[in-house]
Order: sequence, then structure tokens, then C-alpha cells
Amino acid sequence: MAKNNMKLKYKTKKRERKVEVTKTDKIKSAVYTVIGVFMFFGLMYLCVLGLNKLGAFEEGYKRPDNKTEFNYEKIMIGNVFNRSEKSYYVLFDNYKNYKINNYVDDLIKDSDEVVYKVDMSLSENASHISDENNKNATNSEELKINDITLIKISNGKIVKYLTGSDEIESYLE
Repeated sequence: MAKNNMKLKYKTKKRERKVEVTKTDKIKSAVYTVIGVFMFFGLMYLCVLGLNKLGAFEEGYKRPDNKTEFNYEKIMIGNVFNRSEKSYYVLFDNYKNYKINNYVDDLIKDSDEVVYKVDMSLSENASHISDENNKNATNSEELKINDITLIKISNGKIVKYLTGSDEIESYLE
């Protein structure tokens, strides 16, 4: 009943414009596009010139080198048993107090084997300094170092354990 009394308004269709695009209109559009592109690049060029005058592109900046050198020679004591080589030497010494035995360092540099150095003066390694040695250590937590020490590790196990500079020198010579 109520539906019959309701007046519904329907949207009228929009008029379709019939615009014909002529060749001159297409040419004008292309010319405006080309002029716009030239104006954009011209403004960018002027901005770069202005920034150059302000000193934004000064010579004082040096680009950092992408070459990064890693020194695998010095390692932490926790990494002694997990090196990738099958056989290698590890030299434990105190490098902070300048008590380095230079003769032992020279002998190590001349050897053909891979040699890693552990600085026992670092606080991370200081917990392994002891009055006694543990020549049968199987992991880094069991290591006890009391003096300059050279350990040869093969397949993750200690093969040779030398303590003191005299013993190390006689072994390396």
C-alpha cells in the first residue's frame, strides 16, 4: 500500500559530449608536453647550480672505502676449538703489558701453519688465567692458561701443549 504512494526519483543519464579531437589539438597537446618536460629539466638544472654555489657539492667529503679487512689472526678464547681448519696453532700471550716474546712471534710468522693469537689481557679472556694448566681440555671453558702457551689443535682436540717461551722456542726452531 505505502509503496504505491511513494514517488521514486531516478537518476537521469548524463549527457554524452561529442567532442571531436582535431589534428591541431593533438599537436598543441604534444607541444605543451614537450615544453613542460623542458621546463622541469631546466628547473632541476637551476636547482643543481644553486646548490653548487651554496657549497653542497664541496670536495671535502671523502667516500668511505668499501674494502673491509678482517684480522682472523686474533681470536677470543671461546673460539679456540671451533676454527674451520683441520690443524692449527693457538698462541696465548698477554699483549697489553708489552711482555710479548718477539722471538716467538717471529718464529710463528715464519711457520707454514695457521696460527691464531689469544690476548689474555682482555677481560673476556681473564677468567681462564690460572696457576695450573689443563692440557686435556676438550672445550674452551676447560682451558687454564698461566704463561705464554702454544697449543696445536687437530680435529678439535689438543695434540700439543707447550708452556713457557723456552719450550715454545725449542719446538718451533
